[in-house]
Amino acid sequence: MPSQPFQPFPTRVWQATDRTGGPLDELLDTLRQQHPGLWVERLDKTQPGDDNNVYFLGLGQTRDIVQVDTGPDGQAPFTVEADDRVDTTEPGEALAAIRARLNPAQ
Repeated sequence: MPSQPFQPFPTRVWQATDRTGGPLDELLDTLRQQHPGLWVERLDKTQPGDDNNVYFLGLGQTRDIVQVDTGPDGQAPFTVEADDRVDTTEPGEALAAIRARLNPAQ
């Protein structure tokens, strides 16, 4: 049975045409080109003391592999979480961290 997403908060599909206006757009564009089966959902609820710049990424039927949190409007800093966590202000480092977590065997 395919795994199902576990999002404690409501999310919405983040289409390739959805834009943040920040470096996250290019990062997601690159990932979508490299992984045609990539899906992205964005947190659709603002929590007290937080924002909704949280994205959940997965491949094909496997969902919720990687969580990415960004600053406002898709800007740094980036937090990439799976079984571990990477905090960075560099989009390239965030991209590498996401790739490694989407493809742990590579």
